[in-house]
Amino acid sequence: MATIDKKIIKLNILAVFLFVVDRISKWLALNLLPQEGIFIVPKTTGFILERNQGVAYSIPLTGPILIVVILLIIGFLIFLLRRAYRKKELPIILGLTFIIVGAFSNFLDRIRYDYVVDMVVLTIWPAFNLADVMIMVGIAVILWKMMKKKEVRNEN
Repeated sequence: MATIDKKIIKLNILAVFLFVVDRISKWLALNLLPQEGIFIVPKTTGFILERNQGVAYSIPLTGPILIVVILLIIGFLIFLLRRAYRKKELPIILGLTFIIVGAFSNFLDRIRYDYVVDMVVLTIWPAFNLADVMIMVGIAVILWKMMKKKEVRNEN
């Protein structure tokens, strides 16, 4: 088996692991986190249950149209991921996989609870969860790869 294929398998195992950890952390937040939360630094850093009915960074957008938009976006990302697999572009596969897995986990929350379970609080940021971190890491990896491609084109 080629090295790239082994890396892709490891990446998929990591993505599934992070998905499971995200689901468990959301369950813990819903079932065990005290209403007042647990703070390492009072009111700024810690864990508190937030029921986020908005979208990214708590932007208010709800209703059935949101579900349709999310499904269309996930479908488009899967299309891009299949293309990246054919080209064996590991950074793009990593980024898209993290975005899709994170978005899917948050989507499951919307279907089950009609909101996304957020629980991590860091200073001035809105509350977030591991799925949100996966999405942001995925975006950062793709942007980094795009910038690297642009640098290579500019050097030629």
